[in-house]
Amino acid sequence: MRTSKHDLTRGSISKALLRLAIPTFVSQLLQDLFNVVDMIFVGRLGPAALVAVAMGGNLLRLVSILAHGISTGTIILVSQFLGARKRIESENIAIQALMLNVVCALCIGGLGYPFAEFGLWLMGVEPEVIPLGVPYLRVMLLGAVVMFLSRTLTAIFRGAGDAVTPMTVLIFSSIVNIVLDPLLIFGLWGFPRLGVVGSAYATVIGQGLGVAVLLYLCFKGGGVISLRYVERRPNFLMWSQIMRLGIFSSMQALLRHGSRVLFIRVVAIFGTDPVAGYAICMRLRSLVMHFGTAFSNAVAPMVGQNIGANRIERAEKSAHLGSILAAVIVTVIGIFLFTIPQFFVGWFTNESEVIEIGSVYLRFLAATFTFMVVASVLGRALNGAGDTVSPMTITGLSQFGVGLILVLLLSQLIGLTGIWWGIAVSNVVQCLLIGYWFRRGGWKTLKWRAAGP
Repeated sequence: MRTSKHDLTRGSISKALLRLAIPTFVSQLLQDLFNVVDMIFVGRLGPAALVAVAMGGNLLRLVSILAHGISTGTIILVSQFLGARKRIESENIAIQALMLNVVCALCIGGLGYPFAEFGLWLMGVEPEVIPLGVPYLRVMLLGAVVMFLSRTLTAIFRGAGDAVTPMTVLIFSSIVNIVLDPLLIFGLWGFPRLGVVGSAYATVIGQGLGVAVLLYLCFKGGGVISLRYVERRPNFLMWSQIMRLGIFSSMQALLRHGSRVLFIRVVAIFGTDPVAGYAICMRLRSLVMHFGTAFSNAVAPMVGQNIGANRIERAEKSAHLGSILAAVIVTVIGIFLFTIPQFFVGWFTNESEVIEIGSVYLRFLAATFTFMVVASVLGRALNGAGDTVSPMTITGLSQFGVGLILVLLLSQLIGLTGIWWGIAVSNVVQCLLIGYWFRRGGWKTLKWRAAGP
């Protein structure tokens, strides 16, 4: 049963936000750490192995966009029903979301398995990478069910106000993953030497054990959500409700991913060094934005539960405070990156030309970190209220209607710097549009919320 500690409709807003944001931030850093360790082990097999995992990971990120959508729909419904004190409905949504995940993941795995080689070919990998990348990608696709379930179980717990349990389970699954990596990749201690595909097995097993723990807590009544007495037959109306909310979040993620791909294609016109500088800055951007993502993921259930409880003013205050806290943190970090960009770009390369190019772009990014993080938090606040269409629309308009057009135009007029200007302006525009839409307040009067399917 949910305790008052997980009730986000009462008590200190700042404490509740931090209680959700800090474990989320730790989870993101752990995931980054695992990715680094995994690439270190795989890198010892040679450049082709490294490329195989990297390119396979890019394709899997496209697949995970659907999982992201389902988890978004789940966190909205679970948090709002719990806020409305409709526990049975929230638990029914949770079990239906898990069943929907299984079906979607099995379909993707079954369809993607025979096309793994074709997918890598579309990515433009070299012929020697294909034999390494295909088995890796196929194992990951067949194990997509644990990836989907892991995302949605995490969303269920966070929607119910508990971010600590998913973080703890992630620590456990990451340790298992890191231990299995060298054993299965290099065949240590009697384990089979599987090479690149060993990394895939380690990932699936680690995630699978984490999923098993979270499911055990749910079905044995030890979690913040209990699934012991729910109806376990498919409810297609609930599936439809989850997907109606989640599909626009998936499309928003796809638009974001697509815009970055197109940006880097324009950068590539200017040569390899600009691409390297761009890639380094995007990595630094990702690290900084973890702070924003942590508060975004904290604000969504805060807004959801308070909307469900009809505490509109508290929901609005949660979004405002979350955006302020995130903005203060990334602004401080941004000042350091803006002041000494060469130092931070130099973490990743010794090439003077790359450092020079990357330092210029990093200053543009650092100047807009505050705008990016506020847009992220307010966008997730709208999601928590059940509005997933507006953030998607605004993302498309700002990244494609403003960003891409400016990047193409200014790159022709003033060269590489024009690309950085175009991206920076799109970040500012996205923040202003999201802020305007949030202040309009239409999210406060959505009619469907917490009413059940």
